[in-house]
Amino acid sequence: MKTIALVAHDGKKQALLDWVSQHKPFFADKELVATGTTGKLLQQALENPVTCLASGPLGGDQQIGALIAEQKIDWLIFFWD
Repeated sequence: MKTIALVAHDGKKQALLDWVSQHKPFFADKELVATGTTGKLLQQALENPVTCLASGPLGGDQQIGALIAEQKIDWLIFFWD
């Protein structure tokens, strides 16, 4: 199973939600990790569990970076503005 980290800046959260909703079947069998608010929104949009870390400004970005360094993240999808 692939583990995917999903991150979106505030101005791009809706774009990320729209994109994952369009590709909902793809994400059905993936383990998802996201920063705080993004993770909560993704859980609602995908109706699947998402591991929610801290919000980006509170260390969530660093937590994802640590997971990447530990080779626990296969893919990172980052919508930034």
